[in-house]
Amino acid sequence: MIILAESGAAGSDQMMARTGRKDGKGGKDLDGAVHQLRTDIQQGRLVPGQRLVESDLMEYLGVTRGRVREAFKRLESQGLVEIHKNRGASVRKISRQEVLNTMEVLGEVTMLMVKKVAVRIDEDDHRARLKESLKAARAFRRNLNQITKVTDYMDENARFWGSFAEIADNPVLSDIRLRLQNLLFRLAMEGLTVSGNRDKWIARHEEIINALLENNVRLALKHARQSQDAVWDAILSMPDSAFGK
Repeated sequence: MIILAESGAAGSDQMMARTGRKDGKGGKDLDGAVHQLRTDIQQGRLVPGQRLVESDLMEYLGVTRGRVREAFKRLESQGLVEIHKNRGASVRKISRQEVLNTMEVLGEVTMLMVKKVAVRIDEDDHRARLKESLKAARAFRRNLNQITKVTDYMDENARFWGSFAEIADNPVLSDIRLRLQNLLFRLAMEGLTVSGNRDKWIARHEEIINALLENNVRLALKHARQSQDAVWDAILSMPDSAFGK
């Protein structure tokens, strides 16, 4: 059976009980398998450098060997998995330089998303949706003392930027940001664990929305940049052993 690091999340038996929907032949669908493996990588149940054993994953996911291999190919295209000739697949480690390059592009893509939201804020029900997102951010902050799992912070971050992606309504922009963010999710979680400053990651979310609701785009961009800088600092403070070559 494949070993899944718990990292504040459910153990492997619980994971297998909720691996997703089945197709008509009793095997899990390919999209669901890809989603499960991506989630396991992002949330630390599969760690950088870990070998991915096809037979174990067939049992864990309830899919055929062919589907496991196709899932590897999809995750390889997203930068999450490495496929080695004659040696199978493993969770990919990314180099410190690649992290820096990704951060640079992700920062600009995020700023563009904030600008898109600012332009569309008075269309349809977007202002009301931002207010709902603000309520959720405030509720999360109120419960900070009760939150112990790093994955909870990651879920809140995904919720927050997901609401922006919906309002921006640019699938290409949203897809690029998600792919870049996926590369850094695991490192972000480890960095936040090391730094202990998890609250800084989400501290600016309320300020970003408040600035947008006040039509102050410059201030919203400033807060968005500060929010990202807190995450980058946590990641870059990690030891070299956390990164690939």
